[in-house]
Amino acid sequence: MDDVILTENDKEEIDRVKEALNKTFKIKDLDDLRYFLGFEVARSKKEIMMNKRKYVLELLTGLLACKPAVTPMDNLVKLSSTRSVSFTDVHAYRRLI
Repeated sequence: MDDVILTENDKEEIDRVKEALNKTFKIKDLDDLRYFLGFEVARSKKEIMMNKRKYVLELLTGLLACKPAVTPMDNLVKLSSTRSVSFTDVHAYRRLI
């Protein structure tokens, strides 16, 4: 295990658990949770909010320099919900997805 979040209403209980964990595994306490596994964590007195705002902004910033490209799909193909070809090889279908 690499990263762990401890939550509890009782601060003393959290301290006891951290102390017990530190005896067996050398742990590093990062104090108040701000980021975890790509999630930004914000707290108020009433709630804890998690979002991926930072990740999305980094992703979009990287896309700003991209050049537009034509779509790889033929735009003359007519799609139908009633007539379609079934995949006989389920594994090939899953690989495509």
